[in-house]
Amino acid sequence: MKNIKTSFLLFIFLFLAAGWAHAHALYIDTNTEGTSGKIHEVKIYYSEFAERKAEKVTDWYSNVADFELWLVQPSGKRTKLSTTAHNNHYSANFTPEKNGAYRLEISHVAEDPGDGTAYQFNAFAPVMVGKKGKMIPVTTESPELVLAEEIQNINSSKRIFKTYFKGTQKEGITATLFLPSGETKEVKSNSEGILEVELDEKGIYFLEATTYHEDESGKTKKAPYKSVWRCATQKLERL
Repeated sequence: MKNIKTSFLLFIFLFLAAGWAHAHALYIDTNTEGTSGKIHEVKIYYSEFAERKAEKVTDWYSNVADFELWLVQPSGKRTKLSTTAHNNHYSANFTPEKNGAYRLEISHVAEDPGDGTAYQFNAFAPVMVGKKGKMIPVTTESPELVLAEEIQNINSSKRIFKTYFKGTQKEGITATLFLPSGETKEVKSNSEGILEVELDEKGIYFLEATTYHEDESGKTKKAPYKSVWRCATQKLERL
């Protein structure tokens, strides 16, 4: 009886995890190349990648629309950017003052846990200003689940990421790559926390890494939770 119960609970967990892996998520849409001294435009969407359809801001889950957008400069300095609401997205902008690698990032925990699970939405976008730049280090100020791209390769068909969990490079982080064709491909970071994806066709891709911790309790602004689902997203494009 115990084995049957354990198997049933495992089945339920895997079923739910599969659903969460393809849930709605925030993502940052911006040009990955910028120019020093020129305004750089940014948009933030809440979408189901498989459907390629952005939700109206008024329909976003819980208080996800209260996210904060941060710009990490080449020096590592973090600046909060102001955002403006539109019909199905938020917009923002910044003006890079010098060449180098910049990173836009969001980390937001919805205040309404679903069935006792807290939902944390993380989103990233690299912006290269000039021809050279190194990946911005992940620090204690960074989101808990991070996709950190080796951004000197943003125009390559092979994209390389480092996966971090709570500031430590982490192996075994599973991600889904949504292809322009509508198909999906599962990828996982290796023993060194390196995750590689191949963009075999031209078009728009989405990469979404997810983790689920069943025994991680706490409390949001509104209610307690007993487990945490995290996602980390990045929009990719092969020209």
